[in-house]
Amino acid sequence: MSTFIDPYPYQEQVAKYLLQGKSIILQAPTGAGKTTAALLPYLHARKNFHANQFPRKCIYSVPMKVLANQFEAEYKKIIRRYGWQDDLQVRVQTGDRPDDPQFEGDLIFTTIDQTLSSFLNVPYGVGRRRANINAGAIVSSYLVFDELHLYDPDSSLPTTLQMLQMLKGITPFIIMTATFSSSMLIRLGKLLDAVVVPATSDERQAMEKIGSQVDKDRRFFSVDAPLTATAVLAHDVPRTLCICNTVQAAQELYGELASALEDELVAGTAVLNLLHARFYKTDRDAKETWIRQQFGIPQDEYNGPRLIQIATQVIEVGVDATCDVLHTELSPASSLLQRAGRCARRQGETGRVLVYLPRDEQGEPYLMPYNIGTRGQQLCDATWQALQTAEFTDQPMLFSKEQALIDAVHKPVDEQILDELQGNRFRHLEEMIKAMRDYENGRSLIPQLIRDVDNRFVFLHPNPRTDEKLATNPWTYDGFSLFPGTLAKAFKSVEAAYEMWGMRLITDDEAPSNERYYGWYPLTEANDVRKTPVITISPTIASYSSITGFGFTPSDDEEAYPPERHKQHGFQSFAYELETYAEHVTGLFQAYQQGISDGKTRYAPLHDELAFVAQRLEGMPIYKLHPNALDQMCRTLFACHDLGKLNVDWQMWAHKWQAQVGQFYDGQSMAVPSEYMAAHTRYDPRDGRQREVQKKLGRRPNHAGESAMAGLDILEEMAGESEVLFRAAVTAVARHHTPSVQDHTPYQHHRHAPLAIQAGLQAVQLPIALAGAVPIQVTEDEPLGEWLIDFLNNEQRLVYFLLVRILRLADQRSQTV
Repeated sequence: MSTFIDPYPYQEQVAKYLLQGKSIILQAPTGAGKTTAALLPYLHARKNFHANQFPRKCIYSVPMKVLANQFEAEYKKIIRRYGWQDDLQVRVQTGDRPDDPQFEGDLIFTTIDQTLSSFLNVPYGVGRRRANINAGAIVSSYLVFDELHLYDPDSSLPTTLQMLQMLKGITPFIIMTATFSSSMLIRLGKLLDAVVVPATSDERQAMEKIGSQVDKDRRFFSVDAPLTATAVLAHDVPRTLCICNTVQAAQELYGELASALEDELVAGTAVLNLLHARFYKTDRDAKETWIRQQFGIPQDEYNGPRLIQIATQVIEVGVDATCDVLHTELSPASSLLQRAGRCARRQGETGRVLVYLPRDEQGEPYLMPYNIGTRGQQLCDATWQALQTAEFTDQPMLFSKEQALIDAVHKPVDEQILDELQGNRFRHLEEMIKAMRDYENGRSLIPQLIRDVDNRFVFLHPNPRTDEKLATNPWTYDGFSLFPGTLAKAFKSVEAAYEMWGMRLITDDEAPSNERYYGWYPLTEANDVRKTPVITISPTIASYSSITGFGFTPSDDEEAYPPERHKQHGFQSFAYELETYAEHVTGLFQAYQQGISDGKTRYAPLHDELAFVAQRLEGMPIYKLHPNALDQMCRTLFACHDLGKLNVDWQMWAHKWQAQVGQFYDGQSMAVPSEYMAAHTRYDPRDGRQREVQKKLGRRPNHAGESAMAGLDILEEMAGESEVLFRAAVTAVARHHTPSVQDHTPYQHHRHAPLAIQAGLQAVQLPIALAGAVPIQVTEDEPLGEWLIDFLNNEQRLVYFLLVRILRLADQRSQTV
């Protein structure tokens, strides 16, 4: 295999399995190159395989957005180094960086909540009207799931596993972790019909001989005492990493060390840095970059001042860093080993990991946030007990030893999790289908299906009532997520009445227009923090520092404002050009066959996105698809999706508008003759004058459900024996503008429609004789609903996701051609 690296044997093994069509569950030690193992076969296939041999798109899901940013930067460099940037678009899609909300890039690094919400038809990145666009990308892509052990066992983990069961045999995937018990790996392999790597004890031992693991000596020690500055300074080494379980503990440790090292810090012989989740994005990005630069240097090459990095769990995964001594508060073994992956990370390095047991004022172990729920407490107790034994104390923690620790601690809990997943699978599947079927219902199910985090978004602001930006967007400014309990405790301690403000949506009769408006009201008691999702905090009781982050100490500047957040990449309005029905169909077909460029972005042919999964589905008897059935149906959809515009009422509206629109373009005449069958009129929604005139003209007649009914006979003929394909196609046409369409209005063929339909069929290389199957009229009595997909049917659901994505993206791109 010609590659951009010299791969390890296990990486070649993973690539071989994936390129043979198998899916993988990979467990490898931290720093062993799991990301490369996942992306090597994808990049190889992109350069050497046809589109129907391996997916052209890769969606790489991570539990934390910092990983997405890091991987994107790394692989953009690789892509540029090998001159692939014109062929492969690398994108990020996270809450902080919503750069690819419709998953249109080629290699997309995203968070697991973005992936799951997209598959469930409640995507975080786009709104209700486009909610059915992204699921097809999940079905047709190569899927990577990194750090699976960090997924919530009550929400995101069962949803991920249920999704992969739905996609089994269709969508290739790789699940990666450093810290699953052996029993979990075996059972997941059987559940998902995936190959486990490594599969044998010999293969696991071979992992200890790959580059980063050779001659490494990392040892664990338990310390029955709190983590303090005195304990840290007792180990005088070039680079030290301290990981605390809470932001408060990290800030307090930083303060202690800053006082103790005051002279060294002034002299520049020591550098102290703090990282946690309560920094503004720009500061956090700068700190992460500094860590990678200063702690990324191998031990034998570092020759600088003494470095001490204090952090919370935000540094636990993905950060390519190494240190000489790691001081960490106790956490479950899986978390502990991830933290240890930042110590003695590279070949030939040595390191010590000291695990401290924090205690509260009563002397009892204090394990927040891991003591929320019985599982976390059970895992922490078992981890502490294991660390007391000779097997794991002052012993080189090789991969096999790490696996033994994981099995000793996590095996009972992993078995319990899998048993519960198995027992609850039908209920969980039912909730997933409810979400897919109904957007509003789906949004309400997000806590159960993706993430149940009862956080509040907070930011500093002197007076939210006077800020016009906050009246329309409460998320204008950068801020932080805090637990309600943390806020309530702070409220009481700083007497915050009238210093914290909550957000409320102004009701329609109060709002000055049809847009959403928000008001702000003072919180008067601690429990009020639980009644609002967004809270502003006055600088008179809280402050922000680029060194220590956000905290409840008064600010020096009582008029302090936070920076504005990264602007969302919403769906951009653009001007529509006048075009005939046939011209519009031609535009969709070109976006599908050839790909397009809008001057800024290159879009690959939509045909290529579909090719691999189409070949898979057409080989599965349950779908009853003939060869090239999905390609043929896509072309049919392009020809039929706007048939509803060829009715008398729609064309009458379009012709009236064309007779008026010229007034906005230097008074020129833009009227069209009666035989002109328009698919789009000249219209710029960004022009307020045009919007007002259109309001007076009246609402455009509906056409999506009408198109589905008008095209029923054509779609049925092109689907052949496949009811799955027929229902999916009808639903895709009916819902190519919004995913909630259930019915239609009466349809009356325009007298010039037959020639337009023939021209549309000819544009997509289908027989023009099919035009005769379009009825002259459709009455309201004929129900659309009986031809739509049954969301309980997995085959119908998946094919619908694929078809509606291709149709909607082709429709969006058609006027760019």
